[in-house]
Amino acid sequence: MGTIRVRFITVALVVSFFAVGMAAFLNYFKYKSTIGGIVKSRVLVVGRGIENSVQASLALGMQFTELSALPSQMEREAASDPLIQGIDVFDSTGQIIYSTDAASVGRSVDRAWTDAAAASKSTEWTGEAPGEYVAGISLKNNFDLTVGYLALRYSRDYVDRAAQAAARQIVIAALGAFVGIALVAPLALIVVIRRFERDLQVLETAASHLEDRGQPVPLPGSAFDPIIDHLRASLRDANSALDDLRAKLDRAG
Repeated sequence: MGTIRVRFITVALVVSFFAVGMAAFLNYFKYKSTIGGIVKSRVLVVGRGIENSVQASLALGMQFTELSALPSQMEREAASDPLIQGIDVFDSTGQIIYSTDAASVGRSVDRAWTDAAAASKSTEWTGEAPGEYVAGISLKNNFDLTVGYLALRYSRDYVDRAAQAAARQIVIAALGAFVGIALVAPLALIVVIRRFERDLQVLETAASHLEDRGQPVPLPGSAFDPIIDHLRASLRDANSALDDLRAKLDRAG
């Protein structure tokens, strides 16, 4: 019986620890995804202001490559949010036309940016750069034609630090849950298993002593009483059938 108890408790602890571990793991990635989405939305608010300015200029008949006021606006918008590390505007070939970093003008962006922008089913797209995340917007004219792309580069470190802080809290909560389960689960299972062991012992005793000197042993008053009673009836029927068969054989002999 002791072996059964140990096995039940071991299985319960393993399953509980696995469940808590998976919950902690999923919560971490869900939080990281959520904080990443919140920061991206925050950065895109700045991007929408630039997008509206570009569309207004294009509506006045200005060419996309002749927006002289755009670089200064991009610098102001970048300075308005400390998370933003740089803003670039590039064409469909990936060549940067406007940028808060003057040295980047004329260079080409990562091919993954243009692919992500072209593959996006909406005007928003995302990308990555060394140490940075990129939130992008497809710039369209009044005819709903894409004339270029806006890329807002923001700090990866901010998102990672927020995720790490959450990870520490999740780990602490998971360890507390582990300790609680390790203390409470065995005690609760012992109470349940004792009753199970008692019923199992009753069934074992009843099965080995169905009758005492031809007289049925009184039912023990457990949950197995109907089973024991049915087993006794089956054995009586089998014994009766054997007695009839033996009598017929004796008469035939």
